[in-house]
Amino acid sequence: MEMRLFSCRGAANIALMVLFLVLSTAGCAREAPPPPPVRTIAVLPAKVDQATLKAVLPAVAKGAGLPEAAVPTLPPCLGILAVPVKFTGSGWPVNELVSIELVVPPGLDMKGLAPGEDSVGIGFATADASGKFEVAMESTAKINWLLRSEWTPFMKPDLRKIDPLPNGIYNIRAVGLDPRMGATVSLELELLPPAATPAPTAEKPAPGKLSFEAAEYTNVDLGFSVKYPKDWKETPGQKAPIVFYGAAVAQVPVLVVSVVEAATFADALNAGLGAAGGTDLKIVSERETSLADGTKASKAVIKVTVKGFPAEGFAVGAKKDGKWVTVTVATVAMLVPYDEAKFSEIAHTLQFKK
Repeated sequence: MEMRLFSCRGAANIALMVLFLVLSTAGCAREAPPPPPVRTIAVLPAKVDQATLKAVLPAVAKGAGLPEAAVPTLPPCLGILAVPVKFTGSGWPVNELVSIELVVPPGLDMKGLAPGEDSVGIGFATADASGKFEVAMESTAKINWLLRSEWTPFMKPDLRKIDPLPNGIYNIRAVGLDPRMGATVSLELELLPPAATPAPTAEKPAPGKLSFEAAEYTNVDLGFSVKYPKDWKETPGQKAPIVFYGAAVAQVPVLVVSVVEAATFADALNAGLGAAGGTDLKIVSERETSLADGTKASKAVIKVTVKGFPAEGFAVGAKKDGKWVTVTVATVAMLVPYDEAKFSEIAHTLQFKK
């Protein structure tokens, strides 16, 4: 009897122990830590199109010190400099340093991308106490990686030499200390205008006929004249040795006509362009030429800095009564491209009365 009683008590004790273990295990399962939050990244705006870029071009022109009339001549892609591109994220470890990267598609050329790498850094952020971050894309990153601009020796972006990213959808990746843990989002870029149907080739003007409808400046004192496009407007009140200054609606190209006593053609150009605010004149090439009236003259391709912007131009000069008459047509190439054929045509309209 006593053994049966012991067996019953032993069995009961074992059952209680098993029940205790089961309940303990179930309790531990309920108290297990929750899984880590999902790491996220978002971008605003999710798409940058041509309409968005063109809308902010006036702000870009103002920031660069350009007149409002120059806005239509600016490449729309420059508008990205005024579009705020903001990245936000959540679910990151507190105080985690987060790197925002543009994933470079295979086959796309990106300077500075080391062998084996597939992305470039476009921003950095630190997660706050709630695991969130917010950071805007800096202008330098836009210039380097979206516009793919060259840089001058003075460490300034050369916005004449840009190669914007092709239109398309790009992956933006956010990574923390553990590169295996990250998040991605898509950014659609339309930095380039849609491909247009090529315009028919314009017919060449007949010999002796100008390719543009012309207005004319006449200097009675020295007996010469210069023709220029009719829609260009004269800016009066120029200081000597400038006798005529005209410009297109966008303020470039410009036409500068000067009369100056100088030893050489180069000296005369320096004096005339200097009065117009030009500095650092460089004559790329200089040759002899003849005007339509048979007058012997000099012609030159030049480079000059105008109000801090690099400009290119074409100049013609001839001596009359001991003075140089120079005609220069120049442009800031990032606004209106240099057109040597047209600029030469305008400069060569210089004529002297017999």
